[in-house]
Amino acid sequence: MDGRRWWREWLGARTDATGGWELGASVPSSAVPGWRTEEVHLDSYGARLGATVLRPDRPDAHEPVVVLPFYEVATLLGEPCARTAGRPHRAAQAYGLQLAAQGVSVLAVPWWFEQEAAADESTAGNRELGARYGPAAERHGRRWPMTGLGRSLGDLLLALDFLGEQSWVDPARIGVFGHSLGGKLALHLAALDTRVVTGVAHEAGLGFAHSNWSDPWYLGEHVPDGRDQDEVLALVAPRRFLIAGGGDGDGPHNRDLVERARRAWDDPHGLQLLHHDGGHPPPPHVRLACMSWLAAGLDGAIR
Repeated sequence: MDGRRWWREWLGARTDATGGWELGASVPSSAVPGWRTEEVHLDSYGARLGATVLRPDRPDAHEPVVVLPFYEVATLLGEPCARTAGRPHRAAQAYGLQLAAQGVSVLAVPWWFEQEAAADESTAGNRELGARYGPAAERHGRRWPMTGLGRSLGDLLLALDFLGEQSWVDPARIGVFGHSLGGKLALHLAALDTRVVTGVAHEAGLGFAHSNWSDPWYLGEHVPDGRDQDEVLALVAPRRFLIAGGGDGDGPHNRDLVERARRAWDDPHGLQLLHHDGGHPPPPHVRLACMSWLAAGLDGAIR
């Protein structure tokens, strides 16, 4: 069994065979002149996720697009939400608007566990991760056999299916970007699906020892023995990928995993590192560097 298939099966990362998608409202963007926002309803594993496209209003164009997984769509598009109320870094996480400034379309996809937590009166006000997402993880575990991480990847695989059926999307220029939770999902999506041609993971916490991978909404007790995430990262080769970290989830402490994964690339520039001392949230210059790197990679992808 090849590595990609092994990890897919271990995680349970597969598209819901009974799932699908439906387009919703399409309106001019209030945040980016000349662009549109389009609702995309993803029906996946018994839930409906409200994703959003932000793209130039050019119906005949063949656009590059970046999949953006995160807690909720509102934050990615610079809009307020209850989870981030009062948090000073909320505007800094408007990664969708930042990519739009680079001329790149985005598909913002929310995380099912946050959607469940926000809708549950008993968890909506909690900010401690276990209290907020533990009940949703328990409900998931009672109903579905895959890991929480596998479920989330299944949602994103469905998002890629949606993009593959859109005439405005250039299928040779699909990327992924994620920070923290989103970085975990971005890394695994790029590793497990070659429709992603390039990507960036900031502060994902590469390595099972370096982040909360054993939390029930990720892997729980399903952390594999004798394997680590250098194997996952190596599956991205030969496609271009950037691992960025501020010394919290990613930094010198897990560089050995990156260097082991690097052996899978013939191109010495195929896997790149960006380490900074800004901690977990990416500082403005790091955000700009990541977005510019990703936009340049998509612009240079084979059409």
